[in-house]
Amino acid sequence: MKKINIIILSLSLLLFSACGKKDDKKVIGIAVSGYAAPYFKVVIAGAKEEAKKQNIKLKVLDAQWNDQTQAGQVEALIAQQVDAICLIPCNSKAAIPSMKKIKKAGIPLIVLNTRHDASVDDIVETFVGASAEKEAAIAAQSIVDILEPKGGNVVIVEGAAGAHTAIYRTKGFEDVIKKYPNIKIIDKQNTGWDRANALKVMEDFLTKHKKIDAIYAHDDNLAMGVIQALKAANKKIPIASISGNTEGYNAIRAGDLVSTVSKPPEWEGKMAVDACVKILNGEKVDKWLHPPITNVTIKNVANYKGTW
Repeated sequence: MKKINIIILSLSLLLFSACGKKDDKKVIGIAVSGYAAPYFKVVIAGAKEEAKKQNIKLKVLDAQWNDQTQAGQVEALIAQQVDAICLIPCNSKAAIPSMKKIKKAGIPLIVLNTRHDASVDDIVETFVGASAEKEAAIAAQSIVDILEPKGGNVVIVEGAAGAHTAIYRTKGFEDVIKKYPNIKIIDKQNTGWDRANALKVMEDFLTKHKKIDAIYAHDDNLAMGVIQALKAANKKIPIASISGNTEGYNAIRAGDLVSTVSKPPEWEGKMAVDACVKILNGEKVDKWLHPPITNVTIKNVANYKGTW
């Protein structure tokens, strides 16, 4: 009987030890601005794939494009003492207080996809994402190649007001276009990254302006709304865009889109997790990790199928 009791006690201690053992997996929190966006779904899928590969646990929180919601989610991740935080800001300036709280908590901060405000660059370990200005410059060159030397009128269908990506996708475009006096940007309007709004904005442009020679859309989703408006008005106007999604590639094949600046969203997610792991292991990472980007046109679209 005594022997049986010893065995039971030993088993109990073993079970208690197993239950009480702390999970030694590192935990990375990802605060996403808007997970409903198809692009971000692929970004997170890439992050999950890399996390599984590196034995990392992810906690993904969706702010649904609400600054206050994101601020609360960042506080929750800090309270949970995650090992690192990846932030996709809803708004680069609105995110500054949250970023400072992450720094104060001593948690490594990686900013993903949407560039942070320059004033807090010193508290960000690395930024993972493309240069919005560089993307825009490539799109602008597509428009220049179409309109020069004659020139023409251009309208811009923008993303969300105040969003860093939208601000610099306009700035980068304008910086190129201003070098060509014969090309005029006659109007621009934000859409909140919403396709239905893009359709409405384009309808308004067509009503307001008698002569539009080219259109620049901040992403392929917005370009689809623009195309819909043009078809309804029985008009054909060259469009340059950014994103490189399946719809964009198909629109190029159909002759509805001139070009789209393509970048792989899954790469961003994978690189963000990999950067976190390296930082947690004491390794150095570059201050800015750039994805490969390509201007896709009718000449090379056969090489692209799209992942989102």
